[in-house]
This record gives sequence, structure tokens and C-alpha cells, in this order.
Amino acid sequence: MSLQTLTVLSTACIVVSGLSLLVGWYFIRNKQIDRHRSAMLSASTFAGLFLVFYVTRWAMYGSKPFPGEGAWRTFYFVNLVPHIILAMVLAPLVVRLLYLALRKRDYVAHRKLARYVLPMWLYVSASGWLIYYLLYVRVY
Repeated sequence: MSLQTLTVLSTACIVVSGLSLLVGWYFIRNKQIDRHRSAMLSASTFAGLFLVFYVTRWAMYGSKPFPGEGAWRTFYFVNLVPHIILAMVLAPLVVRLLYLALRKRDYVAHRKLARYVLPMWLYVSASGWLIYYLLYVRVY
């Protein structure tokens, strides 16, 4: 696959993951448990696909240096650093959430943890799109 294809696929997956999170949050707020489960499993699946496409792209083509300067460069790194840190923290937390909900069926613990994980996951999703935009779309 080309660099552009892998980049678009990985970004699309993380955006769909974020949208699925919002849909899942809506469903659980309206006590639609089965729909919530489906939406959150979709969010997890698309986050996993993102990781596959991202690692494949990185292994084949390496990293792209940020082309901007000055305030844009600062803005980019102010978003990139927490994006990377939260993404690393997020992966095991999502696995734990899935375990609590699907295997252990401990919905109280699942709900408590999800209150922290959801905003982090949404930030990682949104900042992932922003980083893509700053690296591949915006002209400096």
C-alpha cells in the first residue's frame, strides 16, 4: 500500500473510532445497552485497525517531519506530546474496560473507569485527526 493510502486509512479509522465512542456514549445515556455495546466494540475495532495501519505505515515509510515553523510548530507539538502519552496509557485501559464489561460483567467498575477513559479516548481521536491535518493537509 502507498503512504497516502495507509495514512488516509489510519486517520479514517481513528475518526470512526471517535465517532463510535460518541454514539456509544449517547446510547448508554439513554439506557440502550445492546446498542452501546455494539458502538463501543466498533470503536475498539476501529482503534485496533488504526494501530495496524499506523504501524504498517511507520514500518514501511518511517515518520514524517513536521513542515511548519514558529507558532504552528509549537501548536503541533503541544498537541502531539499529550496525544502520544495518552494513546500509550489508553490501550491497556481500553482492554480493561472491555474485560470488565464482557467477561467479568462488573458494570460498576466498568462505569467508574469509563468516566476517565472516554474523555482521554476522545482527545486521542480528535488530536489524531488534527495531527493528520497539520502533517498532510495544511500548507505552510
